Amino acid sequence: MTAEVEVAVHPGSGRFAPQDQPWLDQVAALHTALREEVGAVVRRGVPQPGEKGAFDTTVLALGSSGALTAAVACFRAWLARDKSRTLTVTWTDGAGAEQRLQVIGDNIDQASFQALTEALGSRFEDS
Repeated sequence: MTAEVEVAVHPGSGRFAPQDQPWLDQVAALHTALREEVGAVVRRGVPQPGEKGAFDTTVLALGSSGALTAAVACFRAWLARDKSRTLTVTWTDGAGAEQRLQVIGDNIDQASFQALTEALGSRFEDS
């Protein structure tokens, strides 16, 4: 049986403040697309070092390489709609170390999500 791999996703914008309604609408559109394509999408407050309160993070529970492929397609499409958008994706690798990838909308190329797909793809193969 394949184990689920959790991936934390934090969207950002160079154009909007985090609480601006147009930005919140864009983030909601990302969540809707991910939920439709991937399934299990959860929003969690994650404490940040040196900060009060929590940082709202979207967590995906990916159960297969197909779910990973669908998530990456959603990420690419969402970033391509506004070049000021960013996505920071965090996951734990097979050795238990936290890995982080940040992709900026104005710099998406074939290799942008390569580290993520290779690292998580190997986790599904090892299961």
